[in-house]
Amino acid sequence: MNFCFDDDVWDFRHFIKNSPVKILNFKSIKPEWFRVLVKQYLYSLLKSGRFSASAKPMNSLVALRQFSQILKPNNIHHLPEISRELILAFLDLNQSNCSRTIREKLYILKDFFDFFGLESQSLVRHRDIPKQTIQDVDWLDEITRQRIKQHLDKIPAPVARHYLVQEYTAARPADICQMAFDCLVEENGQWYIKFYQHKVERWHRLPAPREIRQVIEQQQQWIRKTFGSDYPYLFCHFRSIKQSSYPSFPSLKPLPNPPQVTASGNPMVRLIRLLIEQEDIRDSNGQKPCFTGKITRASRLQEVRAKHGMEAAQLYADHLSSETTFQHYAPPTKEQVAVVDLPFQELLLNSQNRFLPWQSLPESLLKNPSSHELDLEISPRLVVYGHCTLDPKTNCIYNLYPKCYGCSSFRPSTSKLPLYEQQYAGEHKRMESAKQAGAALAYEESKATLEAMDKWLSDLRKVANGEAT
Repeated sequence: MNFCFDDDVWDFRHFIKNSPVKILNFKSIKPEWFRVLVKQYLYSLLKSGRFSASAKPMNSLVALRQFSQILKPNNIHHLPEISRELILAFLDLNQSNCSRTIREKLYILKDFFDFFGLESQSLVRHRDIPKQTIQDVDWLDEITRQRIKQHLDKIPAPVARHYLVQEYTAARPADICQMAFDCLVEENGQWYIKFYQHKVERWHRLPAPREIRQVIEQQQQWIRKTFGSDYPYLFCHFRSIKQSSYPSFPSLKPLPNPPQVTASGNPMVRLIRLLIEQEDIRDSNGQKPCFTGKITRASRLQEVRAKHGMEAAQLYADHLSSETTFQHYAPPTKEQVAVVDLPFQELLLNSQNRFLPWQSLPESLLKNPSSHELDLEISPRLVVYGHCTLDPKTNCIYNLYPKCYGCSSFRPSTSKLPLYEQQYAGEHKRMESAKQAGAALAYEESKATLEAMDKWLSDLRKVANGEAT
């Protein structure tokens, strides 16, 4: 595939293996000198292999294109002329964005400035970056889901089937809206639902039992009858959804386009909301559920975790980390919390140095925490306190002893805080003694231990003293 740096349109396939047909378009970036710098920056990152999918380069291009819009009005002709005032103008330009989007754009700018040797700390300051908050996970409880299914015959069958497929697969709304017509595949006598995950740009498949296959096959028959053999999607959009038409919807018209993804425009979300309102569906607390397209994902993964455990929920969602599943989709229910009796403190530290409830840990650790406990005494003086999330039946593949305190699988416990404090003070003394004696190896070992403990010890103190928020 031919590539020319001077071209203003680049094909991703030149950089990323098996990339879909997507492009980077630099034409609208002005002035010209800034466009060249943006191309140099993205070219370096793409060639480095830092990006394995097109989403991040696209987001970088969008942020830098927006930043370029404030250069010309301010008569900026060279990179060193970029000032703090331009960053504030960029923040004003993006004030309507959500906090997460603003964070991402500012980090892109910081990385861009660092690449060209600018003082990014003086341009983008820590206080500019919005704090990231993780909201409590919402899901439909079992009572709500049962009542919705009891009344699905009140809404058009194609839309009801959309709900059933999305609820079963736990796929993101955009992935369901663009699910291919031929999503059912058979391999070695087993049936699967195959769909493309647009956010992470990879294919995912799930086992397809007879009940969900029948739903999909009925939808396929309806699509072929309605749009013919050329329509490529399993679901379609609808217009003329009126509350006054419930439940017959005589003017509902199917359109040969995939459903809109946004909750306000998605036909399935609108009709399920209408169903909840008209049939007065309540959850287990007697409240009307706030239904969105996204809520079906958390609902299904919560169900999978309750029945089969966290690892099953992680595999079902195709998450690379169980922490993603736990934080955003499947935290434990109150019933699960009530039946677990854990003999050590309920707050531990995860690999990102954020405190999480102990229920996010592997099922084996919850059932038999003593088997994961470290408390390793390594002659003559090294001791490791805490717990490890790795399988206790296998040797540590990272071979980090006694460097556990810096390992992502290590979990310090608040109950062991006095031991950590004693060890921290001892390592300080050892480091000073080694420095005076010129014992370079002992000095580096103590320094590495202290640096690792510095990442979590202060937060552990706050949690142990009830000061954490």
